[in-house]
Amino acid sequence: MEHWIEQPSKPTNLVLAWQAPDQVEDRTRWAVGQLSANGEASTFRYFSDEQLRALNLGRGIVELRSCGYAGYPAFDLRQNSSGVFATGVMDAFLRRLPPRSRSDFKDYLSHFRYREPGDLSPMSLLAITEARLPGDGFSLIDQLDPDAVACDLVFEVAGHRHYASARPHLDEGMALDLVPEPSNRFDPMAVRIEAAGVLIGYANRLQSKSITAWLSHRATACWLARLNGRADSPKAWAFVRMRSSTKALAA
Repeated sequence: MEHWIEQPSKPTNLVLAWQAPDQVEDRTRWAVGQLSANGEASTFRYFSDEQLRALNLGRGIVELRSCGYAGYPAFDLRQNSSGVFATGVMDAFLRRLPPRSRSDFKDYLSHFRYREPGDLSPMSLLAITEARLPGDGFSLIDQLDPDAVACDLVFEVAGHRHYASARPHLDEGMALDLVPEPSNRFDPMAVRIEAAGVLIGYANRLQSKSITAWLSHRATACWLARLNGRADSPKAWAFVRMRSSTKALAA
């Protein structure tokens, strides 16, 4: 059974995340800044050291820079020490995606389980795709609305490569379980992703707080969307569907 996004998120804020290159031992995905949209206006701001620590499990700018982080190229702190940018912001991030005018744009979106490109706002488009490019480690993460009544999304299963050797046989479309893990010593908001009772990775930690809220008061289901990556670094992607009730989820 194929699953398609029917209720995309409509965020007004997206977190800019950064992951160090493969040669760096620490492959944590850092939250480094925020893109905000208000009507036609959009701004980007870098997080302060205090905000970095709140969003990155107590680690701040010193630890971030030790991983090789130098900021997002389009927003140079040497030219704007305030860390807040309001010119050309949305265009800078949309350039990370193929233009909508491309004949294969619909095929591109289908990779993220979405079929109607004309219906998406720029922020929803960036949220669905995460605006990833190979090589630079940046992505845009929708932290999701814990009070939403309906939402579909696809995300990469974090840390899957560490659990792939012990995983059961996986088939695209198979049901997965989302399991809160309050005893996790690194992050009490962690959400495990299990296949047939076996851990295959975690939900993105920037989304796990909202997913935990959904699991407590919404009907939420999860399936394996796709498998890819290299043999030495396999990747898995999950499709999550949340509705107000079990009846609505099955509709």
